[in-house]
Amino acid sequence: MFVPILVYHSFGPAKSVNESTMQKYYRVTASAFEAQMKYLADNKYHPIKFSTYVDSLKNNTKFPDKAIVLTFDDGWASQYKYAVPILEKYHFTGTFFIITGYANSKYKAYMSWDQIKELDKKGMDIESHSVHHFNPLKLSTPQLNKELVDSKKTLEEKLSHPITTYAYPDYIQNQAIRDAVKSAGYIGARAGWGLYKNSVDNIFRLHSLEVVNNLNPFSEKRLPD
Repeated sequence: MFVPILVYHSFGPAKSVNESTMQKYYRVTASAFEAQMKYLADNKYHPIKFSTYVDSLKNNTKFPDKAIVLTFDDGWASQYKYAVPILEKYHFTGTFFIITGYANSKYKAYMSWDQIKELDKKGMDIESHSVHHFNPLKLSTPQLNKELVDSKKTLEEKLSHPITTYAYPDYIQNQAIRDAVKSAGYIGARAGWGLYKNSVDNIFRLHSLEVVNNLNPFSEKRLPD
């Protein structure tokens, strides 16, 4: 069964103040996101957690009809401010891949641990996105392992439950990196765009569709009717 995985990053008003080039590229307005979520609700889609998707692939269990996975990278505070209320309005779940080193740090654009814990208690899926979002190709094997293990450990200590899945920083991955993710104790990982032929055979490089700058993914004929 085809299960789309969407990837969101930054949110904000149409004209945000002090917005970086990266944020401008990725930014989705609240109105655009609301329209997208309304489309899902009107067309009977059922958002599921990324960890649920991975578990179902691994155990060969059935997905809900018209399942879809909504993922949010990095842990931006704008996700908490703009996207979460809309998810809650439609009773949707989302998966938030957190850069653990940015929470409660000098980077004020990111969520605090209190906010992350609140999302977890609300039933959102909190998963790992490394400690510092480094390019894994530029890391030594010990450095890569530390990014993978420490982010998982920190989230598990903060949230008091297992963290099972991972999203590659900037979607960068190869066989060695995938092997390191598996060795760190994860059971699946999300990669970037590609053919939508996800299965247990590519559970450590599950393909996804990036939503940027108010792109309407549903007008692109990328989702099944």
